[in-house]
Amino acid sequence: MPRKLTPENPPTAGSKPQEAKFKKAFSQVSRYGTVGLELGFSVAIGVFSGYFLDRRFGTSPWLTIFLLLCGIAAGFKRVYLALKELEKEQENDNAGNR
Repeated sequence: MPRKLTPENPPTAGSKPQEAKFKKAFSQVSRYGTVGLELGFSVAIGVFSGYFLDRRFGTSPWLTIFLLLCGIAAGFKRVYLALKELEKEQENDNAGNR
């Protein structure tokens, strides 16, 4: 069981770096875990918008297909940008460790 940090029970010398590593790992998992949700939501929004517009204008299935492809492109663009951000972050970490 982890110790509670109080004035009577100060942190040990090794607890700060370990806590910082945990916070960094949790931040990365939460940030990049949402990328999959963004991909799914962008596809779903494209499909539902296309379906709605197809029913409204009677163009079935063309707007659904077009907006589905737009949603897929938007989702993959977001995945690509997230991976570029991760790569840049790792390069900065590697440069800082040298």
